[in-house]
Amino acid sequence: AGHYILHNDDDNTRDESKQKDAVDSKNNNVSSGIEIYGGNFVIKGDGPDKTRLIMETPNLPTSISNLSSSPILLAIKHTNGPNNAGNSPKLASVTENAKRGDFTVKVSGTTGISSGQWVQLRLRSGDRELVKKEIGPIALNENWAIAKAPISDDLYGVKITEFHQVKSASNGKITFYEPIMHDIDIKYNDTEGWEIRTYKYLENVGVEDLSFVGNALDGYAHHGEGHAEQAKVGWQYDGAYKPLLLQRVVNSWVRNVHFESVSEALTFAESANSSAYDIRISGKRGHSAVRSQGSSRVFIGKVRDESAGNDVYGKSCQGQFHGCGVSKPSVGTVLWNVTWGNDACFESHATQPRATLIDNCSGGLVYYRAGGDENEVPNHLGDLTLWNLNVTGTDSHASNFAWWSDSDTWWKIFPPIVVGTHGMNVKFSGKEQQQVTYEESTGMKVSPESLYEAQLRERLGYVPGWLNALK
Repeated sequence: AGHYILHNDDDNTRDESKQKDAVDSKNNNVSSGIEIYGGNFVIKGDGPDKTRLIMETPNLPTSISNLSSSPILLAIKHTNGPNNAGNSPKLASVTENAKRGDFTVKVSGTTGISSGQWVQLRLRSGDRELVKKEIGPIALNENWAIAKAPISDDLYGVKITEFHQVKSASNGKITFYEPIMHDIDIKYNDTEGWEIRTYKYLENVGVEDLSFVGNALDGYAHHGEGHAEQAKVGWQYDGAYKPLLLQRVVNSWVRNVHFESVSEALTFAESANSSAYDIRISGKRGHSAVRSQGSSRVFIGKVRDESAGNDVYGKSCQGQFHGCGVSKPSVGTVLWNVTWGNDACFESHATQPRATLIDNCSGGLVYYRAGGDENEVPNHLGDLTLWNLNVTGTDSHASNFAWWSDSDTWWKIFPPIVVGTHGMNVKFSGKEQQQVTYEESTGMKVSPESLYEAQLRERLGYVPGWLNALK
């Protein structure tokens, strides 16, 4: 138990060769985060009300024009980062088609692949037919990254990444412990094509029973917009207080943790089979909540986003600007029993997330609060399912709510499955307008209340006690 100051201006330094557009009270211009390269450990407090890890002052950005460039207070990550591009040798090519839900793929060889090993199943393709198939009825903009040939991390065409643990590998076949989450069609094996690549990771990392405390500014302004000195202050709102990142971890967790007055609460990046649950966010509104970023099968459950304040225009606001959600090529994310603000939305921050279940959640359904750069849209690709969403706030779009519009730059979501949406009255543009893949019981909850719990019961024969304990 105790209050531990992990960052203030005493930690900053000065670099005369670096930009000086953001300085602290001591005229220093460089902040450094705490980085841990290792697995098999737990950071455990005596409870969120007793153990408080504090950022008294903001982490300074590398440049004020890069709003997210402030270092993260505590980053637990594999040294082989920050992405899975040039540092992930190819192990095999996928040689036959496979269906979503299959556990086995046929490959060119299994040398160097063994039981228990974690690998990437991935595709990089600029095939125009595939690009159009991935975005569905949404009109393609040639400026979008998904429309580009895969020539760099920023210009990559269709980008699919799934992290899997190998159950067995022999005779030209690999069987995974988990099902694949995207159809494999090898006719799109142009450029890199469907491949098995190495995946470097940490395992068994836990953070629990404590609080991270920031000092976020009141009067939240997204990217500084609406502020008289927008170019100078945007970083303070969007990225100055980012307490926790877990990058390239598997079988890891964050639980019973409280985030107070933070810019961003928690990110799982390039991770797999990990969980964040029993989370509370409070204090002043910040940028985002809990996200699965480029990760596979992340569970985000029972997050209570209670941050609040007034925005830059003096209007009362509730919850982080972006609620819990996904970004980059995440796949298989579950948001279960999560609450976000009435004037917010689940996060869907573009760059090709897929297969997200938003299950028995409550919060706003407000245009543009999902997030996403205009060149990285659509905000979400296939297999987005909203099940029993309790809408607590919306906007002028509610009477004819469309998931995408060719004339709209910032709001483009592949037609989702929407079942049991209730609470405030929202009328969805229907299947005949190609706005939904499936719609049922809009205006009234359905049974089962939780699709995730029902699927667990089908698969396991019961709902695990840890999940029941969270209700």
